[in-house]
Amino acid sequence: MSLPSVEQLKGQWQQHLGAAKVSWGNLIDDQPLCAAGRAQRLAGLLQARYAFSRDDAEAQVKRLLATHKG
Repeated sequence: MSLPSVEQLKGQWQQHLGAAKVSWGNLIDDQPLCAAGRAQRLAGLLQARYAFSRDDAEAQVKRLLATHKG
């Protein structure tokens, strides 16, 4: 069993922060905060799973959202 890399640990932290923003946004009915939290959580998942840098993970999410924008 190998230890997680620093980028993976940072990604896990970003996931937690994103989940907190989603929860807080739901609590105060702040949809932009919820959306930002979901994007941050997704970037954290990418960072933790693939050991991307934070900038690379956020860029991946931005590209995905731009591609699927309605």
